[in-house]
Amino acid sequence: MTDILLAFATDYGLYVVSVVVFLAALGIPLPASILVLTSGGLAATGDLSIIELFIWTFTAFVIGDQTAYQLGKVAGPGIFDKLSTYKRVGPVVLRSEVFYQKYGLLAILLSRTVASPLGPYVSYICGAWSMSRMQYTITALIGAGMWVLLYITIGYTFAGSVPEISSLMSSVMLVGVAILFSLGFGLKLALSWRAFKNQQISEI
Repeated sequence: MTDILLAFATDYGLYVVSVVVFLAALGIPLPASILVLTSGGLAATGDLSIIELFIWTFTAFVIGDQTAYQLGKVAGPGIFDKLSTYKRVGPVVLRSEVFYQKYGLLAILLSRTVASPLGPYVSYICGAWSMSRMQYTITALIGAGMWVLLYITIGYTFAGSVPEISSLMSSVMLVGVAILFSLGFGLKLALSWRAFKNQQISEI
């Protein structure tokens, strides 16, 4: 699948990149990050305009984000009960809910950077749980801009080493997700311990 999309990207450029980024923002498992990295490499060789690449990719990401938010708003919270029963996406949906509950508005930004696999589901959650569209949009725009700029820049800078860089980025993101959940769990334990100590003091 990845090789086919990369071949199409070479031939059809911005159209393929935009469609893949849009669908990936909806949670469809497509290699958007690898494609954008590769497109950054194509921009380095002059096959694509880096400015047009950024505009098309950013626009596709934003439209995908807004679509996911609206779908979540229409479907309502009940959709997650159904999604969580599916073996493939259930665990990701549950992690996204926990992630959003822990970090709130910050979860939108983090899920477009260090925890990007959770991004689409956080968008659905924001819509389903009726987060302010203005708050969601502003934060999602910043996160989308950071994601697009990061991947295009890395692809452009390391045009000859895209597979290795892509593998490294995936590893870094997995570590980032693990660290975030560890910090969240540690914070929860600390708050629980503090509440327990306060309760003991009040009972004395």
